Amino acid sequence: MAVSSLGAGSGVLTSTVIDQLKAADTTAIITPITNKITLETKKSSALSLVSSLLTTFQANASALNDDTLYQGRSVSGSTDAVSVTANAGVTVQSFSISDTSLALNNIKESGSFTATSSLISSGSGTLTLGIASTSYSIDYTASTTLETLKDAINSAAGSVVKASTLQVGTNDYRLVLSSVATGEDQAITLSDSSGGTLDSKLLAYHITTNPTGMQDIQTAQDASFKYDGITITRSSNTITDITPGMTINLLQNSGSANIAITQNTTAISDAMSSFVTSYNSLNTQITSLTTSDTTAGTIGVFNGDSSIYGITRAINQIVTSVSSDGFSLPQFGIDLAEDGTMSFDSSIFLSKFDEDTTAAEAFFRGTTTIDSLGNSSTTDGMFTSLDTLLTSYTTASSGIMATLTSASSANITSLNTNKTRSQALLDARYEAMTARFVQYDAIMTKLTNQFSSLKNQISMAINGS
Repeated sequence: MAVSSLGAGSGVLTSTVIDQLKAADTTAIITPITNKITLETKKSSALSLVSSLLTTFQANASALNDDTLYQGRSVSGSTDAVSVTANAGVTVQSFSISDTSLALNNIKESGSFTATSSLISSGSGTLTLGIASTSYSIDYTASTTLETLKDAINSAAGSVVKASTLQVGTNDYRLVLSSVATGEDQAITLSDSSGGTLDSKLLAYHITTNPTGMQDIQTAQDASFKYDGITITRSSNTITDITPGMTINLLQNSGSANIAITQNTTAISDAMSSFVTSYNSLNTQITSLTTSDTTAGTIGVFNGDSSIYGITRAINQIVTSVSSDGFSLPQFGIDLAEDGTMSFDSSIFLSKFDEDTTAAEAFFRGTTTIDSLGNSSTTDGMFTSLDTLLTSYTTASSGIMATLTSASSANITSLNTNKTRSQALLDARYEAMTARFVQYDAIMTKLTNQFSSLKNQISMAINGS
């Protein structure tokens, strides 16, 4: 009930007094709830940020626990003549390559025809094309031209031999055959059927019997090279069968290279640097949320909340641990300062890691051993333990982040409900209060008027006497 003015009769109760009373009750009842909602909303936002930072940190820890990272390989020593690539897990090794000779495909060129429409036979027959122990039959007739023969060869044997016509000069056209693959067994042979009438310019060249016949422009040959001094031949310039996962590419003749395949420790160092960066981001955020700064006058929204502070405490118990073999992160250039900031020195890391990569990997990601009876036992590495801990924080439905986030959401909902209910009760109380005082004021006004009338009557009676 809106009342603009009270107290016409009493002179005591006014709308200003009602508003002041209601404001005082609002401060005492509603404001504390509003403050709690504001704080809980801040906590919810903070939890979302911490959860995101934990997810990033967990991903970095997981990468350092992943065997794939340690299986990465770097290759050095490739030249313009020889290049080498190595897949993950290739045996670490070094070797030399020298005296390279490239594998070649076979290229043949026919004798000269005056045009691509020139006929290639006076009758019918079958041309047999042979390559790599496989034969292809190409029929021809008296109307077959050089162009149609080219098309017929491509149709029958195009996956292994490419046929084309080439204009060498005026009225000088040749049929050119090229093997698709390289190697000695890619030599192309051509023969005519018994009694065939194929133009001799399409048959094998012979200095005496067929000087205008088909000649080798490039002879098919295998690749050869020396591998640590041992001569090796292959049909291709891409060699993949010397060491599983390693590819050697021969690029030039008479080439050489000294190749070294090593563990890609740079990638491991980079992963460690990312780990340190994400640790510092998480630690800084949690510190600001759980501590107070009297000088700056700031208080973290989780100040005094051990559940959030306990996250970094549990993480630090792992990252500051020493393994049974005496390894610890500071030996690898990862240190924690007094203020909780983590630092990383990549040069120290690489030096220590290279001393004994097997032992370093065991410290980081653990080992699995199998005894003589075939029984296996696994020892967790530092990042294995950390990955497990962080996963329980970030992914488990009953993990700390899920629990805190769910509780915060429930608190906000409950507080908003309480605020709405309390506000409704307060509004109802003051509406009823206003209504009662309006009635009281009306009564007081009536009584005042009656008293005034009685007073006048008494006064008149006295004066009349």
